[in-house]
Order: sequence, then C-alpha cells, then structure tokens
Amino acid sequence: MKEALFHLITYEKVKAAVESSGWEYEIAGKSVLNKNIYHVKIGNGKVKILIVAGIHGTEPAPVNACVVLMEALKERYPMNYNFEKLENVELHIIPLANPDGFQRNYELFKAKDFEPHWSHVWEEARKNANGEDLNRDFMYLSQPETRAIHKVFNKVKPHLVLDLHEFYAKGGCPPKWADETEGFLSTITDTPYNWVSEGIRLISEKVANEIAKALPWRPKMRHFMAEAQEFPIVPNNVLGSHVPFEGSAKVLVESWGVGLADYLMSDRVSVHLNAILTAIEYAEENPEKFLKVKEEWEKEEMKVGREYKEFRITGREVEKAAELLRCHGIEFERDKEALVVKMPQKIGKMTILLLDRNHWYNQELKKRKRGPFTVDKFFDVKVEVIR
Repeated sequence: MKEALFHLITYEKVKAAVESSGWEYEIAGKSVLNKNIYHVKIGNGKVKILIVAGIHGTEPAPVNACVVLMEALKERYPMNYNFEKLENVELHIIPLANPDGFQRNYELFKAKDFEPHWSHVWEEARKNANGEDLNRDFMYLSQPETRAIHKVFNKVKPHLVLDLHEFYAKGGCPPKWADETEGFLSTITDTPYNWVSEGIRLISEKVANEIAKALPWRPKMRHFMAEAQEFPIVPNNVLGSHVPFEGSAKVLVESWGVGLADYLMSDRVSVHLNAILTAIEYAEENPEKFLKVKEEWEKEEMKVGREYKEFRITGREVEKAAELLRCHGIEFERDKEALVVKMPQKIGKMTILLLDRNHWYNQELKKRKRGPFTVDKFFDVKVEVIR
C-alpha cells in the first residue's frame, strides 16, 4: 500500500496487485510488447462505472490510485466515504491501459535516480511501443491497447467512465508548485460537447461538481476544451470525447504530475482516489439517475439518423473496415462485396460520425482541421450514403 502511494511502481507490481487482489479479473488484451491489459470487476450493482488509468505511460498516479483502490474497497466505509460496500454499483477497472509506456517511464526515471525534472516528459514513454498516442486512437482502434479498452467498454456498457490522467506544468528545476506556473493543481472536464445527449451532459456535470468538492487539490473546471463556447465541437477520437457519443457519462480528472517521478505522489494519488470514491458514493446514493439517463439515451439513439436508410462500404480494404465496425459494436450485413450498415443503429451517432463525412458535425471538424475520423479516411474504401 505504501509503495503504491509514494513511489513509481513497475508493470510487474501492477500485475501482482491485480492477480493477488482477490477480485474478479480478466486479461482484456495484450500490449504491443505482449504485456497483459487487465480488467478488474468489483460488485454486482446495476450502475456500471468504468475507470481507465494509464493511457499515457508518463502519468503514473492514476495507476497507483487503482492499485490502492483495490485494497481500499475491502474495508468498510473506505476512506470514510458514505458507503459500507458496493450495493448499487458494479465497478470495472482498467488499472493500466498502456503497460509498455508505463514500464518505459519507470526505467527512464530509474536511470535518472527518480529525479523530478521538467525535461523528464519522455514522449516514447507517453505513447505505446508503436509510438502511437493511445488517446488519439478511439475512432480507428488501430492499436491493441485501444482495442482492448473498447472491448471492455462494449462488454460493460458503463453508465459512467472516469478517465484519469496527469498533466504537465512548465517550470524550473526543482519543480515549482503548479499554482506558481499555470495557476492550478488539478483539472476536471465533464461532457459539455455539442450533439451529446442532454441527460449524459447533465449527469456528467453533476458528478464532476461533486468530485470538485472532494479533491484535496483545487481543481480548474473544464480546462481541456476544444473551444471557449458553451457547447463546443470536439474531436471524437479521444476517450473522453468518444464515450459520451456511445452512451456513457464521463468525467476526466487530471492531477499535476508529469515529470515529477515520486514527488508529491501521495497527494497526486489522493486526487484520483477521492475522485473515484466520490463518484461511487454519488452513484450508490442516486442509482436511478444513472439508469434513467441510459434508458433515455438508448431511445434517442434509435431515433438518430432517420434521414438515412443505409450505408454501403466497398473497396480494397473492406475487410479492415468490417473489423473496425465490429470493434465499435456497429451491426452490418454483407451484400456480395459490400458491407451494408442499416439504420437505425443502437449507437446511431457514432455510426454516422464514422461513416458520413458530409454530416454537419464532421464538416465542422473539417473546418477546424480537427477531423473528421471517418472510415474512408483511414482505409481504402468508399462509403455510399443511401437516404
């Protein structure tokens, strides 16, 4: 427990913590370098919460927090939060989404005697072993790590996703406090995005505000936004902007921590533990709100895209397109050499975002040079829109 709180830990420590925790777990997939990506399940409640940590290997505190969490939830009233045990919540944890980058970060810091320094922000460790930023791959799912995460998402169909990160604040060495540089210590972003279901937007905002009250470090709200307007058009290829289009409320929590090694690790871990336990507490006390939002979203999705009859996908890489549709949970049929995606779909908005480059949302992304992320931009295929 102490080690997880106060020090950088290796991939092997995370692996051992999961496998010895006593909780139910599975191997959701493998990293590029064949390390396990674990999916831990705790509880059997109706409200499903998914925690994703360690997408970027240089952001260790959320991973440490997940290791501590697995022990904390064995106690009655963990950290004095107002629930004795999980009753209304079924918790799903991906404690380390990028094990290769995470291990590389540890090795690089070890070579520097774990010295906190602003130059220790290694891009090779932030990304996976293929040099890809996993948090830019949630539309194309080109990497084994993002496919594993999305497989868990499809299986769980969470009501809420907690997307946990750390951020980098510029400064000198030794590091300065973040409020001496960028003026804040932690950040929270919910889902005030254009075209996101109103229910998902509101429940995300409520959970974010509850978390803000609980954090030991002063948060800056809605910091990582595409635009200053109230309902921005955001690229939908990152986890935090992707899952709201697939039916999940979402809160992103970031602690100041990239480049810090062990420095203030207990404080940084506390940010994420408090965020997680606050979200659990709120869901335990208000399960009906999450269930209602999901039911309303499911009804809305079946009404989306009524102007479409179907999409037809043809071309040299149609099989790759088929695999991508399967990864996203989009239903399709085969008609000779074509894939036929009939509307409506259970995830209608994501289907449209992936297949119709002329849809107004995709056109707005194009204007901003921030997308779109349609299948015909990634594969050698043609998509025919039939109305």
